[in-house]
Amino acid sequence: MFNRIYQLGITVGLMVSTAMAQQSAWQEVNQAYKTGMELYEKGKYAAAAKYFDKVEDIRIKSTLQQDEHEELSLLKENARFYQAICALELEESDAENQFLRYIKDYPASANSKAAYFQVGRSYFAKKDYEHALEWFNKLDSRNLAGRESREFRYKQGYSFFMTDDYASAKPLFEQLKDEGGIYQEASIYYYAYLCYLDREFKTALTEFEKLKGSKTYEATYPYYITALYYLDNRYDDVLAYALPILENTKQAHETDMFRIVAATYFAKNDFKKAQEYYDKFQAADQGKTQNNQDSYQIGYIAYKNGDYETAIAELQKLEEPDAYYQSAMIALGDAFLKTGDKQSAR
Repeated sequence: MFNRIYQLGITVGLMVSTAMAQQSAWQEVNQAYKTGMELYEKGKYAAAAKYFDKVEDIRIKSTLQQDEHEELSLLKENARFYQAICALELEESDAENQFLRYIKDYPASANSKAAYFQVGRSYFAKKDYEHALEWFNKLDSRNLAGRESREFRYKQGYSFFMTDDYASAKPLFEQLKDEGGIYQEASIYYYAYLCYLDREFKTALTEFEKLKGSKTYEATYPYYITALYYLDNRYDDVLAYALPILENTKQAHETDMFRIVAATYFAKNDFKKAQEYYDKFQAADQGKTQNNQDSYQIGYIAYKNGDYETAIAELQKLEEPDAYYQSAMIALGDAFLKTGDKQSAR
């Protein structure tokens, strides 16, 4: 009788000891995961990875309740996901393969969809837009929500833009420009620019004008507004808008703005001011982008001012017949006559 009681006591003791050991291991898993996440949130990826590894390594026998088993499985699954992210942030060579293995092992997991985004985001940060798109294009933005959805669509759109796939980029920027958030201003800019390239000038102007006051794009958007006013024959608006900007700010497209202001004065028959700004344009351009319109107008101004040598030099730059060619040749011929060069005038 005593032996049976003794044996029963040993059995119960072992069961209690095993249960306590399992409980201790369970607590250890939870604590390791919690610590890993805290370190991850602080950007301490190397330290966080060690705790996620620990979650993976701890083994618990099958004495847990079903709900505990499910929670444990989820913890280990999440630990695998964050291990891969840490590897990605640390630029480890097998980071991409870790994500691929995770996606293969947990295809139905919401994290599998996020994995495509995480890898794409990493390539995006390295300005490797082609590889970023390989991952972004595997993900439907409807699988993301809120801030993540906006970030995904912007970075996918920008990657399309940087790889010259403007047709794919444009609708993404069009969505984002009206949604608010940190990507709104950039989306307005790129959408406006793509509308400008597509000759949708009214839409482009409407969008660029929304950027007035922007510090981010203050050195670039004024050129497009100036150009769009000019294309719409709004010459007074060109001068009222562009002149103060050229006087008070440094523009990325300053040379082109000088050209537009000069052409605007030419259209208004103010040849003195036109020459002033064409002089600024030529000094900055150094012949790199001067076109037939520029050469004709610069030459014609010189011709009207009696500077026939300059007129000849500029008008001779016109090579292929276009809208300016015939008028240029008439002025050129007369300039030759005025300088006594009858042979060239023929």
